[in-house]
Amino acid sequence: MKTLPLLMVPFALIGFTSPVWADDGQLERAQLESLLDKADEYGFTHYEELSTDDGNRLELEGWGKDGWQLEVEMAVEDGSVIEEKRRKDQVPDWALSGDDVRQALSNAFDSELQQFEKFEVDRDGSIEIEGYDTQNQEVELRLDSNDFSVTGVEND
Repeated sequence: MKTLPLLMVPFALIGFTSPVWADDGQLERAQLESLLDKADEYGFTHYEELSTDDGNRLELEGWGKDGWQLEVEMAVEDGSVIEEKRRKDQVPDWALSGDDVRQALSNAFDSELQQFEKFEVDRDGSIEIEGYDTQNQEVELRLDSNDFSVTGVEND
């Protein structure tokens, strides 16, 4: 009788295994697009950074209508706002519009990206997107800020 519970342990643990990216908070393309739609509804017009946090939040930094600088955390599950910060500011020239961000992400997903983790545009216009490829390996893509073409890929 004592062997039965010991034999059941490995089978019980099998149900709890999952791909690494599901636990690390990366987002699939459709999930990210849906959350960007929610960000549009919230009022974002330009972006500086998007990143996943703890697997259940998407952090967005950018600007909204009327020059408000926004820092918002959204629930990945439904796009609801968890936390927000606002301050009056001007949208800088280097910030990317929502359409530009979507084009850059689309090019990254069409290239090497399978799971999204982070998007960032710097003041000099450099665009970097981090996540995982189809082999579940970390990947960092650099994109041209003029046409959003992938100019470099680094696998870790």
